[in-house]
Amino acid sequence: MHDSPTEFLHDVASEDGRCVAQSVIPVGDGSYRCACSCGRWDIIAPGRAEGLRLARVHTDTEV
Repeated sequence: MHDSPTEFLHDVASEDGRCVAQSVIPVGDGSYRCACSCGRWDIIAPGRAEGLRLARVHTDTEV
């Protein structure tokens, strides 16, 4: 567990190339830009739920 957002971001930055953190950010037109700290996954999803699902697929954690 991380004590602060800064500590979390420091850990993400130090794990270059690994799937440590994913983001699902609204674009403004209803779609979401999804990316991973590994740098190899960057997509546009049609909705938040789909973006989260695709992040789980990317990290192989889909249930």
